Amino acid sequence: MIATDELVKRVRCLLNEAEEDARLSLLNEDTRSINAHVLKLLPQAVALVQKNKAQGLGCVNPKSADAERGNLIDCGNGMAKLVLPNDFVALVSLRLKGWKRSCCYLLAEDSFEAMVLNNGYVGSGVHRPVCVEGVADDGARVVFLSPLPKGETAQLEHFVYEAAFDVESGLAGNNMLLADAVAYYCAALLYSVFERHDQANAFLSLATLLCNGKSVERR
Repeated sequence: MIATDELVKRVRCLLNEAEEDARLSLLNEDTRSINAHVLKLLPQAVALVQKNKAQGLGCVNPKSADAERGNLIDCGNGMAKLVLPNDFVALVSLRLKGWKRSCCYLLAEDSFEAMVLNNGYVGSGVHRPVCVEGVADDGARVVFLSPLPKGETAQLEHFVYEAAFDVESGLAGNNMLLADAVAYYCAALLYSVFERHDQANAFLSLATLLCNGKSVERR
């Protein structure tokens, strides 16, 4: 876990070094004003890393929701339905009791793979379970889980997902490379707010390198 205060300090450190020789400095702004901007931009910075990180590089703000069993519903047709948490961004791993392997990605409801499954041409099984994202009648985001093993009640073994950033909770996990990417993205966004586009582009390039697993000179 990385506390929000530590992320703010990290972003301010980047700004301090970038502004050392600048005539017009963001540091002329009141410290509380800069901190408020950083806090406002951190959720967007985390979302950018979650969206742009290379496959296999790790998780950003992972969260376990195994205890949310009340959101798992037996559909009665060999499938189960899981209501997604409000802060859900992306699936890390999901497994029902009786499955022989976990699902690590969601199929879109209108994807070719999901349509083939729905048409019954190809069946899922406990050795290759399928998770299809959809929307319930009440508008809630859900995942349809197939199959529900015979003789088993709908029960989660585990459910881990990447969550939207909550300022009060800080950044979950200990992936320092991606935490650095969050700080660089946040610095880029802050420079954009102040219309300092050269600096914004420089930090954006560094954040992109980090999201692709490339090390950059630590500031």
